[in-house]
Amino acid sequence: MTHGANPRAGEVRLVGLTHHLPGAPGAALVGVDLSVAAGQSLALVGPVGAGKTTVLRLVAGLETPTDGHALVDGVDVAGLSVARRPVAAVFGRYGLFPFLDVAANVAFGLRGGAPELRGRAPATPAGQAGTSRRVREALELVRMGDYARRRPPQLSAAHQQRVAIARALVRRPKVLVLDEPLGTLDDEGLRVRLAEDLRVLHRQVGVTLLYATRSAGEASAVADRVAVLAEGRLVLEARPADDAVARSDGAEDHTDAVSTGDALLTEDDGTDAGAPAA
Repeated sequence: MTHGANPRAGEVRLVGLTHHLPGAPGAALVGVDLSVAAGQSLALVGPVGAGKTTVLRLVAGLETPTDGHALVDGVDVAGLSVARRPVAAVFGRYGLFPFLDVAANVAFGLRGGAPELRGRAPATPAGQAGTSRRVREALELVRMGDYARRRPPQLSAAHQQRVAIARALVRRPKVLVLDEPLGTLDDEGLRVRLAEDLRVLHRQVGVTLLYATRSAGEASAVADRVAVLAEGRLVLEARPADDAVARSDGAEDHTDAVSTGDALLTEDDGTDAGAPAA
């Protein structure tokens, strides 16, 4: 699928991305080079501790890499203020406020992050109308318009996930990063079906998508391309339908890495899906 013409999508490039977490004995990431064309989707697959969440946090500008760069449209996100980062993120267990209804949770995503609403006080008619319109549009995108007045504890885990994605999309980002958005669901079949829904949503919205998961089936359902990480290193890239994945013409020093990547792409994840992974 081609979304490159969408002006709201951003090209992502990771250049020699290396990162050390405080107190950790080794590097969380080592020299990762990746690119995602504007409007395309990439799934990061790997076990706990592979570096998936670290990549997403660096792309979102939430951490500064030890070395290398995370670029969106050629601009290093580490140098941008929160309000100017063209990236929206959903991490872990969604972070919804249980005391606010769905619409208010989504509207919270506009605080300081929507350029065209800056300078309009939310209490003014223009500010209220703009916020309400954006919230309605975001909820309709994720098919949650009828749930606007419900509160998160009244929703299923799948519906809460949709609300969290709506809160990210309401900012109209160029890049959307999702870290294990279905990780709280134990049913692998359900996770794959919901991942397919996310793929449809991605086609509708057209932003660039980076998606982290431990499930090969989930990754194949949601993404145009898959990148396999192991111990902070990129071991291979592939398209989910490829039978032979990114093999290096018989280079012996890459054999173990490719074998590891093939296994991760072809075997379902058997780990507990209840906790976010790095």
